[in-house]
Amino acid sequence: MIEWLLETAALALSIFVTVSFLWLGLTVLLNGDRRRPVTLIAAAGLLVGAVFFLSHTMILGRGLTAFGFGMDFWWRLAWASAAVAPAAWCLVALRYTQCPAQPPAGVDADSPATHRQRYRIAQVVLVLAGVTLIIPLTVLHPFSTYDTVLHAPRSASPWPGDIPLPVWLYIPYMAACYLVPLLALCARPAATATHGVLRMPEAIARRRARPWLAATSLLLLLVGLVVAVVGMWAAQNTLPLIALTPEARRVLFLGDLVVLTLVAVAVTLLGRTIVAYEVFTERPLPRRGFWRMWRGIVILAAGFAALVAFFYRIELRPIYSLVAITSVAGVAYALFSWQRYRDHEAFVAALRPFIASTGPHEQLLSDAPDAEASVRDLFRTLCRDVLDAERAGLLLVGPLEDEEPRWIGYRWDKAPTINLAMLAAGDDCLVRLDATTWALPLADKRGAVGALVLGPRVRGSDYTAEEMDVARAAGERILDVVAGAQVARLATDLLRQRITEAKVLGAQSKRVLHDEVLPQLHLALLYLSTIDSDADALAQAQDSLTQAHRTLSDLMRDMAVHGTLRVAAPHHLDRDGLTAALQRTLAHDFYDGFDAVDWRVGDDLPDLPPFVAEVVFYAAQEAVRNAARYGRGDDPARPLHLTVEIANANGLRVVVRDDGVGLRPTKQKLPGGLKPPGSDGGGSGTGLLFHRAMLAVVGGTLTVESRPGHGTTVVIAVPAQRLAH
Repeated sequence: MIEWLLETAALALSIFVTVSFLWLGLTVLLNGDRRRPVTLIAAAGLLVGAVFFLSHTMILGRGLTAFGFGMDFWWRLAWASAAVAPAAWCLVALRYTQCPAQPPAGVDADSPATHRQRYRIAQVVLVLAGVTLIIPLTVLHPFSTYDTVLHAPRSASPWPGDIPLPVWLYIPYMAACYLVPLLALCARPAATATHGVLRMPEAIARRRARPWLAATSLLLLLVGLVVAVVGMWAAQNTLPLIALTPEARRVLFLGDLVVLTLVAVAVTLLGRTIVAYEVFTERPLPRRGFWRMWRGIVILAAGFAALVAFFYRIELRPIYSLVAITSVAGVAYALFSWQRYRDHEAFVAALRPFIASTGPHEQLLSDAPDAEASVRDLFRTLCRDVLDAERAGLLLVGPLEDEEPRWIGYRWDKAPTINLAMLAAGDDCLVRLDATTWALPLADKRGAVGALVLGPRVRGSDYTAEEMDVARAAGERILDVVAGAQVARLATDLLRQRITEAKVLGAQSKRVLHDEVLPQLHLALLYLSTIDSDADALAQAQDSLTQAHRTLSDLMRDMAVHGTLRVAAPHHLDRDGLTAALQRTLAHDFYDGFDAVDWRVGDDLPDLPPFVAEVVFYAAQEAVRNAARYGRGDDPARPLHLTVEIANANGLRVVVRDDGVGLRPTKQKLPGGLKPPGSDGGGSGTGLLFHRAMLAVVGGTLTVESRPGHGTTVVIAVPAQRLAH
């Protein structure tokens, strides 16, 4: 009974290990980065391990005393795979080790570079040893055929004699292949920086994987030691196999069961390391999905292995075992389909907040102060359901935000101190702010637009590469939603203000025409009716008509500025270009607005599409008009100078700078440093707001820098990629 249980358990464990190695090898091969040698070597090593235990299963299934071509084939295949697998493990395990830290001062030790070189030498030696052992172990030595083992004489000594030398060399070779990675993995790694730009989460994932890989190497080393002990005992007590006694058979299967148990634990730890820390694949994996798959494979393989071994050992008619195994496979597939359906439902539920409408219509028409509530809800969903973050925040530093970066927090009210230059250097890496805080830079075609700041996770685990990719995409979409909502809200506010101003200007124009222009024209007619009798009537009529003309001109200019009258672009803009059009405008319309105008026009200015040129021209004209109207403040005699710079700075850059009184301070801010409508400082400020919105449509920006008493600078910029015809 004991022999039957030992043989059944050994057969079940052998099947379990075979299926586990096969699943891991195919997972690494199919889901890993096949352009990297470590992925191919790891997949090959795992598949070779599956081949070895498949051979072991076939030998156990046919019986130790069976003979024939099939037993000889599986015996040779087992020795070949046993020679290759340890070298493959040594290569891939050393790939994920770090050099030891620098020794303390005064200690005579080698540098980390020397340690690295020694490990590489060990790799080469072990690989060459494995290749050298393959041919003797499988072809040349006397035990190359299973029939030889069946009839081999019993050895009187455990040392070389009747047993060929390559067989004994295999044991230290296998031990070295597992010992060298174990020593490298257990070496104290260099201290990790507490801040800076790191490749994350791969760096931390590999650091967390080191103990698991070390545990796997330790178990495999124990396997080698047990194999050595069992092999020496078997050389003395089990040969020839054809005459194997029940007592020796019991001990042999007990040793085999110990080896298989150690290998089963090792492959379980290795599978957990692969799916949890993405080792060997060299690319991000959906850890949650693969973790569930691996857990299911372990359970399914264990159940199938036990079922197959039990049915095989009790020697039922094949129809019973086939029906039972097929039924279990059907139940397993049904459970797998059910789990896939549940995962799909969970995925759709998690995806719904990110594809649902953010309610732009309600945001534009609502007068609520927090028009970004939907964006905050979306960010809360990202942090709670996707990242499982204890706290997080979204830092908005894009061109559509205030002068100070804006902070949207999830359980995090105040933004931490962040070095924006470090964020720019981070590119697509996580930037470590402190021991528990990370920043993920967000960018679009315009460059850096913000950062996702992450605190520790609720479960205490690390952020995965898959989660970082999702977080980056979701964070950039949130920034796009915020920017789009802000531009739309700005355009809506401007439209409302334009409608109000149009009504006010309509009433004002009626009043001006009725109260000022019509009396002046009536007075001029009276003067003209007395022109024959009064010599001064002609001059007075001329003055009255001139005043009426000026009043009508000012009224039409105000209507054009506030958008109630559409003025076509000047024809010389298309004919002569932006620079000539601006120079002509200053010379004709603002000839008495400044004491001096300094022109600084660069060479090789980019060609502008007609619509872009018109938008830039009117924005620059508005900046000049504001400087001429408000630059002197309350002192008409104050000197006022204007500087206009036009240059090619990776696109078009127009700078309008005056040395006037500047904008008066105000507590309220608008995007780009613009002054809010109705604040002190002269003018409503809506002119530049309108032109800034128009520039945003063509991909440009408009910013205002002002210091009270030292002038105002308006910068208009359009990137080069937006200037393509």
